[in-house]
Amino acid sequence: MSNELEKTIRHSSFYIIAQKLITPIITFMMTIYIVRILNIHDYGVYNLLVAIMAYIGLFSSLGLLNIFKRFIPEWLHQKNFNQLILLVKNGLLLRGALIILLLAITIVFAPQISKLFNISYSRNLFLMYSFGIFFYLESQLLGLALTSLFMHKYFAFAQVAYSILRAMIVYFLLQSGMALRGLVLGEVIGFLILVSLQYYYYNRFFVKKHSNIDNTNLPFKRLMRYGGFAYVNEMGEQVLDVSTDFLIISAFLGTQMVGLYAFATQTVKIMSRWMPHRLLLDVITPYFFTRYAHSKDDEDLVWLFSFLIKIVFFFFIPFVALILLLGDQLIRYVYDIKYLDALQVMGIAAIFSALNAFEMPLGLVIQAKERVEIHFYSKIFSIYNLVGNLLVIKPFGIVGIALVTSSAILFKNIFTFYKIKKTISLNIPWQELIKIVFNSLLMCILIWFIRSIVDNTITLILTGLIAAIFYSLISICNKVFAKDERNLINRLIGRSVFYF
Repeated sequence: MSNELEKTIRHSSFYIIAQKLITPIITFMMTIYIVRILNIHDYGVYNLLVAIMAYIGLFSSLGLLNIFKRFIPEWLHQKNFNQLILLVKNGLLLRGALIILLLAITIVFAPQISKLFNISYSRNLFLMYSFGIFFYLESQLLGLALTSLFMHKYFAFAQVAYSILRAMIVYFLLQSGMALRGLVLGEVIGFLILVSLQYYYYNRFFVKKHSNIDNTNLPFKRLMRYGGFAYVNEMGEQVLDVSTDFLIISAFLGTQMVGLYAFATQTVKIMSRWMPHRLLLDVITPYFFTRYAHSKDDEDLVWLFSFLIKIVFFFFIPFVALILLLGDQLIRYVYDIKYLDALQVMGIAAIFSALNAFEMPLGLVIQAKERVEIHFYSKIFSIYNLVGNLLVIKPFGIVGIALVTSSAILFKNIFTFYKIKKTISLNIPWQELIKIVFNSLLMCILIWFIRSIVDNTITLILTGLIAAIFYSLISICNKVFAKDERNLINRLIGRSVFYF
């Protein structure tokens, strides 16, 4: 791997780490404020609107998200700027047209959809949110274009500006007493700011620098094959996503239960974004593909897979321990006691988030080898998830939904791992993972003894910090990462923090 690329990665990582530290904190604080201001019913309605956006995003993507992630880094490395610019332009136009068509269909059949899923329908509210859906889904493609082009500086600027302005707007509107309507309006304005900034940065600092390139054709056959399998995979993933759970829960149990389920799953999701592998994901992904495009050596993929597995589990296992042992205090002292009924679901979501943590490095290997058909075969577990949810929703409620959906994702990942092993000899670093579990168990013992001191937000934070320091000290004594792995992080971010 060239020094030039590693220097680019290191430069990009600075901005990504800064952005990934700032935006989750803002999102976390705003989520606390939102769940306190809105009642559980309105919070459920809001998450149902997000679920509808997810499905419109699915039907309008046609595999474009995965195509952008896979081919933009490769074409950038090969200096195929003409194909790259054409891909982004056509992708935005195609998706934009499909979004408008799907929104029109949804608006026409909105009364029937709301009746089917037991949603309190407000035509004006959905019409308002429709603009936000268009802005956000287009921003997804532009964001992928920026990160895949290693323009992380501009991606980070756009994300931070969006997060701050969105928080200010939503706070002002909720303070004015607009409740759910104010939250939706604030989201729409925020998404408009985000897509505008991203388009400006992409056009100003990339397109204009390569505007004198001759026209070219895209390799449609290769793109369609990869994008086709990727799209089918996205459809299966959507069935496994919590947005599908929201719709099923709403249809059978009402929006109140959607609010509780959404709170539990979103809390785990938001907090997990602070973990270092998530902070670096937008840097790791293009680095992963660019390095493989440069070397074409499967040993690189094997090594990177093992390395990422260790990073992911190193942070996920203690994270789950903290959720399980301090989750009730987190709800009581940080959020709102009205969400205590979601504690079981939050624990289930946390446990399975760790069990499914190898999904990210596994997906990178599959995309690098262009074996996306494996994802297609794994979607048999989407049927298991859908049928299972319908069977458990009445007798077990949202706890049953959480168990079925989480286990379906786990079974899918296990199946995927053994299928890709027929192509490339991937190995799970069991010895290091056992060390991580052992270190986490020692931390759990400490938490159990000091848990009684938690009686407010300050003592909760203090307990978490004590646990994190204790875990870090144990990990220093019981090393998990090899020297070459620490050296890689050192080269990519300038100063290694992985000396454990």
